[in-house]
Formats: sequence, C-alpha cells, structure tokens
Amino acid sequence: VVQCFRSAAAASQVETLSDRLGLVCQKGQKKTPNQDSAFYLEFLDSDGDKIWLACVMDGHGPLGHEMSALVMQWLPLLVLREPKLASEAGRIVPSDPQTVFDAITAAFQRMAVLMMRASAAPLQRELSGTTCVFALAARGLLHTANVGDSRAVLGTLMPGPSELALRVDCRPLTRDHKPEDVEERARIEAMGGVVKNQRVYTDTWPIVGLNLSRSFGDSRVHAVGVSDVPDVTTSFLESAAQTGDAQAACESDASPLKQFLTVASDGVWEFLSSSDATDTVGAMLLSQKTASQAAERLASRAENSWRQEGADMDDITTIVVVI
Repeated sequence: VVQCFRSAAAASQVETLSDRLGLVCQKGQKKTPNQDSAFYLEFLDSDGDKIWLACVMDGHGPLGHEMSALVMQWLPLLVLREPKLASEAGRIVPSDPQTVFDAITAAFQRMAVLMMRASAAPLQRELSGTTCVFALAARGLLHTANVGDSRAVLGTLMPGPSELALRVDCRPLTRDHKPEDVEERARIEAMGGVVKNQRVYTDTWPIVGLNLSRSFGDSRVHAVGVSDVPDVTTSFLESAAQTGDAQAACESDASPLKQFLTVASDGVWEFLSSSDATDTVGAMLLSQKTASQAAERLASRAENSWRQEGADMDDITTIVVVI
C-alpha cells in the first residue's frame, strides 16, 4: 500500500483514512507465497483536487508473486509519468478526460512490454503472469482499466421507498476476460490456441493451460492469443450528498448518499457476485462502519464461501474506497 500526501493539511487526514479506505490482502491455502499485490495512492494536485489510484493484481504460475509485485512497483510510475499526462502546466493529472484515458492506455501498453520481458525464458517465467485491475479518480471522473478476471465494482447508496430505507445500487466497471467469451475465443483460436474446459491451451509441447484470455506476462500462452490489451473505461461519479443523517438526505431529493468502489481479486469473486460484494460493503457503511471494517467483512465472507465449498482457498485481496 502506498499513501502519499502533498501538504501538511492533507497529512492531517491520515487519522481518518481508515474511514474511507480499506485494504485486505491475505494468503490462501496454496503452497505458493501470497501471489496477490495491491496499492492505493492519493495526492492533491496543484489545483487542490484530490487524485487517487487503486489497483489489485492477482499473480499465477510458479513466479506469479514476482509478476504481481512487479506491476505494483511500476504501474503507478508509468501512469503518473506518462508523457500524455503532461498537457496542462503545473498539473499531474489534466482535466481533459480523453487525455487521461489515452494516458492510462499508453501506460498499460508500456507495462505490457515490461511484463513480456519479465516473462521471457526460463520456463518458470514463461508460465507466470498476473491480472491487473486499476482505477484512477480525478475531478468527478473514475477511469478504470482491466486485464484478466480481477474486478472493479461501483456501489451507490440510494434513498429507498421510505424515508429511512436505503438501497444499494451495483455497477460493474470491468468485465472478466475468460476464454469462453465469444470474442476472446475467436481471437485465441485465430492465433492457434485451443479453448477447452474454460482454459486456453498451447498447441505444442509443453502443453500449458490458462483460465484467462488476457493477462500481463504469460509469454508462453500469449503466443497463442492471450492478450495484454486492457479494457479502459471512464465513468461519471455522482455528486454525493453532504454528510448528514439518512432521513434528511432522503427528504431532500433522490440524489445518492454515498458512492464506494470495490476492487478485488478473484479470491473474492469466485463465489460472490458483484451484487453480493456491493451489498456486503454497503450494509457495513450503512451501519456506520468504516471502509476498513467493510473490506475486512467482505474478505471474511469470501473466506467463508471458500470453506463452505470445500475448495483450497485462493489468495484474497480487496480494496474499498469511499468516494
């Protein structure tokens, strides 16, 4: 986790950071090290606007932990130092959303090149890679980019039918990149890959299978159609209601009370849907719990789901950001 504050005034907010930020990264039951990584970074730009970045990586293969850590170390630098961002004097992140969109796309391309080099021979590296789901919030916009099956979901606490009843809206911001998807499968098979049992297989020895259609690294299966091109999207954030009791907010209008972002690895999504996760976090926030407590509750629920299914629990990582 990376936290960056550019002024003494901003530094004073550290004490309340857990109210609006929660992060859990815990090892599963596999013999490998924890292969998940995550970071959160925030700062004030020159105009006083708060910028924040959140990202989760889920490594796989013999050296997946090294692959996810490499993205954690390099991606924030590649994004914030991307030349396309240097379009407005004095600002780290410009106000034009298209420029930010293009910069994130370019930074992911550079990250992909770096990861292909890291995934070169020997075989252990060729068989290792990572997912990456990334979010950047700036000036009322939320930019997301995704490679793999880690996921970002936007939740909104909205007034319900009665004065005190509230509902939680769920909006997935990313889509899982899976081999059985029609478009993904067409690309893979066109490049010589074999899609079978929800995995991508190479057509030459050694036969390698991957349950993703996009990832960073994984040079062996990238040769047969697995891609490192991200889906990049930009979403408008709602104007959150001012802090106050729920009844007053409900009486005022139908505007959202609070929005929150949940970013997590598939250790969460394996047995929980986007709506399940959003409802869990939303319920915690409605009961005046902090984002940190909400993230812990979501991770605990994911862990219980793994135990109920009797499966070897995967690594579990989640970030909850109250916007």
